[in-house]
Amino acid sequence: MKLSFTEELQRDFATEFAIADLAAQQVMSCIGGKDYSVLEAHSPGLKGFNWSNYINLSSIRMVRALRMLRRHVAQGARVLDFGAYFGNCSLMLAKAGYQVTALDSYDSYGACFDDNQCLLVEQGVRVQNFADFKPDGTYDAVVLMGVIEHVPHTPRLLLQDLHRSLVVNGLLVLDTPNLAYIYNRQKLARGQSIHPPIQSQFATELPFEGHHREYTASEIEWMLQASDFSVLESEAFNYSIYGLTELMGIDLENYQAMQADPTQRELLIYAARAGLAEMSQRITHGD
Repeated sequence: MKLSFTEELQRDFATEFAIADLAAQQVMSCIGGKDYSVLEAHSPGLKGFNWSNYINLSSIRMVRALRMLRRHVAQGARVLDFGAYFGNCSLMLAKAGYQVTALDSYDSYGACFDDNQCLLVEQGVRVQNFADFKPDGTYDAVVLMGVIEHVPHTPRLLLQDLHRSLVVNGLLVLDTPNLAYIYNRQKLARGQSIHPPIQSQFATELPFEGHHREYTASEIEWMLQASDFSVLESEAFNYSIYGLTELMGIDLENYQAMQADPTQRELLIYAARAGLAEMSQRITHGD
């Protein structure tokens, strides 16, 4: 079976894909010749990683985030890209007409993201470091793309800060790997671990920044509810398999199984509205 994510996105997300793909291509132009060893030190699984392929495939995730934003937040709204990394999502959102802040640990990444930051600033994106961030209730939306699985402790504190970053009834768009992914189920059935290889995590410099914990759909929904977010919409979709252009054998069987049963797909994305409980607590405590 032939597989092409670009054809699928052009068919199903034509408007969003045009913006996401342009952003991805611009970010990929910043990658050549860069030394990303500073990222590998705390996440050894990134050694030799194909960053161009990662950015190219990221359009699969980004078009869904953009469509959710457009459904629930007006153009021109203030959006925080929490954990912006290469900045491809921030760049897409800016091109789509949002006022964007790209937030990450840029002050600890050395020079590898200097060109990315320059590109973002040129496109009107505000770049900010985590050390300078305070949740102030001024953002209309927060996008949290591929972040929550990297949290080494309870996600409660992260979700609490995101809630406090938002205006009343602000929007959170969150995507994360699905713990119940069909390939994970098959690994467990063979008695294999679904966690990062212990050989790489064992030797990492502290803190380890790989995947500490992935979640099922029901767990994400429970955490959102517990953090005073109401789910507006969600989707399970595939991502890594599109690194292949032709499917056969077990990959084809898995693809067909995932088409029939979305709970076995690789990624989850949610749009959720912030409730009033956190705002009430801020007023009560005088914050």
